[in-house]
Amino acid sequence: MSAPIRRFCAHAHFYQPPRENPWLGEVEREDSAAPFHDWNERIAEECYGPAALGENLLSRLSFNAGPTLLDWMERRRPSLYRRFLEADRASAQADGLGNALAQPFYHVILPLAPRRDQETLVRWGLADFRARFGREARGMWLPETAVDDGTLDVLAAEGVEFTILDPAQAAATRNVGGDWTAADPDTLDPKLPYLWTSPRNPSRRLAIFFYHRRLSHEIVSGDALADPNALAAEVLRRMLGGDAAQLVSVASDGEFYGHHHKRGARALSRALDRLADEGVPATNYARFLSLFPPPREVRVSPRTAWSCAHGLGRWETDCGCRYRADWTQTWRAPLRAALDALARRLDGFYEDEAGRFFGDPWALRDAAHELLRVRGEGARRAWLDARAKRPLSREEASRALRLLALQRERLAMFTSCGWFFDDVSGVETAQILQRAARACDLAHGLGEEVEEAFIERLASATSNIPALRDGATVYRRLVAPTRAGLDRAAAHAAVLDHVELARARVAPAFHVEREASRRVDKAGAAGRRPSLSIRPVRVEREETLESALFTAIVHRDDALDFACWTVPLSGAIVDPAELEGEFLRRDAAAFRAALDARFGPSRFGLDAVFGDDRRELARALTPAGALGPERALFLSRWCASVRAALDGGRDDDAVLELLAQARAHAFRPEELPWSGALEDALLERLEEAPGGGAAASRALRWLDALLPLGLVRGLWRLRDAQDRWEQALENAGPSAARDACRAFGERLNAAAPVETR
Repeated sequence: MSAPIRRFCAHAHFYQPPRENPWLGEVEREDSAAPFHDWNERIAEECYGPAALGENLLSRLSFNAGPTLLDWMERRRPSLYRRFLEADRASAQADGLGNALAQPFYHVILPLAPRRDQETLVRWGLADFRARFGREARGMWLPETAVDDGTLDVLAAEGVEFTILDPAQAAATRNVGGDWTAADPDTLDPKLPYLWTSPRNPSRRLAIFFYHRRLSHEIVSGDALADPNALAAEVLRRMLGGDAAQLVSVASDGEFYGHHHKRGARALSRALDRLADEGVPATNYARFLSLFPPPREVRVSPRTAWSCAHGLGRWETDCGCRYRADWTQTWRAPLRAALDALARRLDGFYEDEAGRFFGDPWALRDAAHELLRVRGEGARRAWLDARAKRPLSREEASRALRLLALQRERLAMFTSCGWFFDDVSGVETAQILQRAARACDLAHGLGEEVEEAFIERLASATSNIPALRDGATVYRRLVAPTRAGLDRAAAHAAVLDHVELARARVAPAFHVEREASRRVDKAGAAGRRPSLSIRPVRVEREETLESALFTAIVHRDDALDFACWTVPLSGAIVDPAELEGEFLRRDAAAFRAALDARFGPSRFGLDAVFGDDRRELARALTPAGALGPERALFLSRWCASVRAALDGGRDDDAVLELLAQARAHAFRPEELPWSGALEDALLERLEEAPGGGAAASRALRWLDALLPLGLVRGLWRLRDAQDRWEQALENAGPSAARDACRAFGERLNAAAPVETR
C-alpha cells in the first residue's frame, strides 16, 4: 500500500506600492523608514535579504512578487532580483511548475475597478511575469485576495489556472454535479483545490486553493513563528489519516518573514526542515494541482477580501478597519469618488485623442506594457508606427506616448494602499495622489484641463489632522511641491552646477545636457558674495519623447537664497553680457525685479532642487558664519571630495580621510552632505573587487571606514556581493585578494552575525 500524499505549501505575497516620484522615476527619502533611505530599502534589508540570501527560502516557498517591487529590485537591488528569478527557475527545473505566481500589474482592488481596467491590469501582470521569469504564469495572486465572479472571469479568460483565497470567501461548495451546501470558514476543508465555473461563460474555469485560516493568522501574529517545531506540529495535526491526497497551505504577506518578525525567515525554514523529516515535503500550488484536480466545486462570496471583515469597505467606506481608534475614515468614499470622476474624464479624453492615431485605443493600452522595456527614440517610434493607422511625426509620436503615460498613471492612482491606512494625508495616500497629479499634468500638456475639478472633489475628503483639513489641502501642500517638469529639471541641474555641487545623474526620468556657464561674482553687504550664472541646458524625457532647450539663469544672493529663471530657447532673447552688466550695477531686489519683468516671475529658488539633493544641499551650504572658519573649510573640502567620489572618481583617500576627521571638526558623520550615498559607493567598489589588485584592498578600506560610523545598513546585499567574490576566488591560490575577501566577510559577520542551522 503506497504512502498517503501529504504536502505543505507556504505562500508569501511580496509587495510594495510604487513609491517612486512619478515625475522623477526614483524613490525619494521617506523619513519614517530611518535609518534607511526609504521603506523599500528597509524591507529589502529586513525581509527580502534574509529570505532570499540567508535562508534560501524562495526555492521552497510559493510566492508572488508585485511587478512594481520587482522593477525597483531590478534597478536598485539587482543581485536580490536575480535571486527571485533563480528561485523560480530552480523550482521549475524538473517539470516546469515553478514557485512563482503572477499578480495584476498595480495593486488595485479589482472588484472595484471597471472590467476594462481589470483586463489591462491582469494582462500587464501576466506579460510582466513572462518577461521576467521566462515562462507563462499558471497562477495569479489577487490584490488583498479581493474577489467576485467578474474578477475570476477575467482571470479565467486570460488563461490563469488557479488563485488563492481565504476560506471565509467561499459561499457554497458541492461535489461535482451534486447539491450546493453553504460554506463556513470553520468547516470548509482547505486541503484540496476547488473548481470555480464562470456564471457568465461556463467554459471559463479555474481552481481555487483556500489557505488554512487560523494557521495563517498565527503566522501574521508571530505566534506560529515563535517555535519552528510547534509550527511543524500544527501542520501535522491538520493532516488526516487515510490515503487521500492532502495539502496544508498557509498564506501571508512575505514581509512577516523578517520585517514584522525578525527571525521569521529562519523559523519557517526550520519548520520546513522538520516537516520534510516527517514525510511532508514542501510543494507549490501548480505542482499539487497538476497531480490532483479539484474534486469539488465552489461559489465565491462577492466583494470580499482577506484584510477586511466588511467586504471591501476598507477601500471605499468608513468600515471600522483602522489602526487609530480615535480617527475616522470618512475620507475614503470621497477620495474614491474624486478619483473615479477623474478617471472618467481622462478615459474619454484618451479614447478621443488616441483614436486619431490608432484603430483601437484600448488594445493599444493593453499592449503598452511592452513600452516599459523599449529603449531609445527609434525603437519607441517603431513600436508606435507598427500599431498606428499611419506613420507618426515626432510630435504625434510624443503625443501618443504622453497619452499612454497618462493611462499608466490613471491606473496606478487606484493602488489599494491609498485607502488602507488611517488618514488621507498618509504616505501611501499621498503617493496615489502624486499619480493623479502626474496624470493631470499630462492631460494639461495635451490640452485637457482636469485638475481644478479634481481638487474641488478632494475637499470633501476630511482629514483627521486639523492643520491639513482635507484632501485638497493635502494635494496642494504635500503633492504639488513634488512635481518636476522639464523646466524644473533644468533648474535643478543649473542650481547644483552654480554651487559646484553637480551630480552626474539628475534623475532616471530625465536626460540633461549642460553647456559651460558664464559666471560673475561680486562683493555684497554683510560679507555676502552674490553670484550670477547663465548656461544653456537641454532636457529630455525619453518616456514621452519630450525635450526642451532652456537658458538657465541662476542668481544667488546669500547662502540659501537662490532665484532661477528657465527661459525657453523659443522665448525671450537672453543677452548674457547685458545681464551681467545689470547684475553688477543693481542690488539683489532690483536685479530680480528686472528679470521678473523680462522673463516672468522666477518660478524656482532652492526648491528647484529635487528632494534628496535639496536636503543635502542645505547642509552643504550652511553659512560660514554659523560654522566658523575651520569647520567651514572642512565642509567645503568634504563637499568637493564626496562629489568627485559619487560622480565616478576613484581617488578615495580624500573622502575616507575627511570622514575619519569629521568628529574632530564637530560633525556627525551621518549628517555630512551626501554621506548616506557612500554605502552605494562601497557596493560599487565591492563589485569591482573580484578583479583583484587595488580594487580588492579598496573595497576593504571603504568598509573599514564606513562600518564603524554607522554608514552601512544593507548588510545582506554586501554579504551577497562578498559571497560572489568568494566564489570567483574559489579555485585561486593564496593571495592578497583572497585575504581581503576573507577579512571583508569576517567584518560583516562581526557587525551582524548570521545565524546558522
